Amino acid sequence: MTDIHVFLNGEQKTVEETTTIKDLLPNQPEGTSVVLLLPGSVSREKTPHLRLTTTAGDIVIELAKKTTFPLPTGEGKENLRVHFDDRNSVSFGPFPQEFTPDKNSYRYDRGMVCLGSGGYDSRNAYLTFSRREHMADHGAAKGGAILGKVIYGLGIMNRWKNGDMITRIEEVFSSTDSTNAKVTSDLSAVVKEGMQIFSEMVVTAEGYQEDHAGIDCGCTESVEHMLFCLRENRLRIDRTASTYIRDHTEGKLFVPQERQKPRREGTVTIRTAGKGSGALYIYTRDVPSNQHHTRTGSVTRGIELAKFSTEKNVLSVRPVPELLDLRGLPLGEAVGLAKKRGLKVMADNKDVNNRVVINQKPETTLEVLKEGKVSLYTMDLKDVIDISLDYKKAPLSVDLFRRVTGLKRYAVGTMPFIYNVDDEMYLFKPPFSTGTNIIPENTPKKPVKTDTLALTNDSRHAVGMVGIRVVENVEYGPTGEPFGGTNIIGKVLDMDKLSMMKEGGTVYIREVKE
Repeated sequence: MTDIHVFLNGEQKTVEETTTIKDLLPNQPEGTSVVLLLPGSVSREKTPHLRLTTTAGDIVIELAKKTTFPLPTGEGKENLRVHFDDRNSVSFGPFPQEFTPDKNSYRYDRGMVCLGSGGYDSRNAYLTFSRREHMADHGAAKGGAILGKVIYGLGIMNRWKNGDMITRIEEVFSSTDSTNAKVTSDLSAVVKEGMQIFSEMVVTAEGYQEDHAGIDCGCTESVEHMLFCLRENRLRIDRTASTYIRDHTEGKLFVPQERQKPRREGTVTIRTAGKGSGALYIYTRDVPSNQHHTRTGSVTRGIELAKFSTEKNVLSVRPVPELLDLRGLPLGEAVGLAKKRGLKVMADNKDVNNRVVINQKPETTLEVLKEGKVSLYTMDLKDVIDISLDYKKAPLSVDLFRRVTGLKRYAVGTMPFIYNVDDEMYLFKPPFSTGTNIIPENTPKKPVKTDTLALTNDSRHAVGMVGIRVVENVEYGPTGEPFGGTNIIGKVLDMDKLSMMKEGGTVYIREVKE
């Protein structure tokens, strides 16, 4: 049988000519799309990026707009060795260049790359990488000779040591057009010689570093929202344009404006204002920065998926790092997951079998990873009421309920318990905003079961009341309203725990997906 060559996510593979895409991707998430490109179907466009292959890993540099100092390029011409390194910088070289060194010190931010020299002799030039913000005289030309900055692989800079080398420097090109590209979730097709297959997009969070001590927490809240949107490793495209794809399936959510920067190809942002607040954008072309977008990450592999996919496509996305939210988990499971990620764990209780996590400090993924430890705050399982919600029959009401109780973001939420009405009905009053529109939805036509969870709609004066009946009634629903004023949103799985609640207190609820 004849062998053929294909490229899977950029890596060349030799396979039999009868191989299907499913054979290559046995674990591809169901329903996600892949991009298939035939040979010659893609035109290439130069980008302002360089990829440096080093013995410690690859990094990507974004070149400064007015860079005038050429870099040594071409396979076999690099092999630049680490000549000097300390906590502030690391230098590769030497190699000959032509410039006039300046004997002044300049400020270099973390990740900046400059062209320096040894002994103020440009024939002994060095590529110098700034490991941390510092002032120094690197023998650079006037102005500091900034060549660019590292946008991927900052953590690798900290691992470089004597003996490491840059083995290749290459320009990065962008795939810009295709007449023979196919986007499909049907993996039964047989691959063809030279076919390129893209199945997964990797998104690296803004501020994240592989060496966790170097993590930048300046945009940790908006990054947390991005990781929340990608927690299921899926991106559901609801809008496409010539410059971006968008996922706004979580609906409008508040996200703070933390990092406004140019939106280059591969940049990931979250919209922070307007009806689209909370939407995740991935850019396929360079566009200027926008005051209502905060940058939260960048695509470090698989941008082709964004370039060729269309509305309603679902893409497989791997965020780096993954969301670290332990709320709602049994304490034992939460401790196990935290330790698996190399974290020290401090819990307020040692009973790993009968406690559930209701909060964690720090609260966001980047902060936890930077500190290398997490504190867990728990509650006895007997005091947490499990519920299930009906997304199919009452999607709007369920979404409102999850937002106001905290279940939209976390697996554990809260509700104020108002009172128990004659041991027949329990009423709660979540803090809905004044004027919240709760339209009639999934209203019952006959008496409902005693485990039914309901929400009063805006046809009644007590709009926003949540209720549970323990005794059936032929006229009124779980919130004490007529059936027409009652939206059924789910059911309570722990009816036996209701009698232990204290009027005027806060009730903890946990959503269980059925």
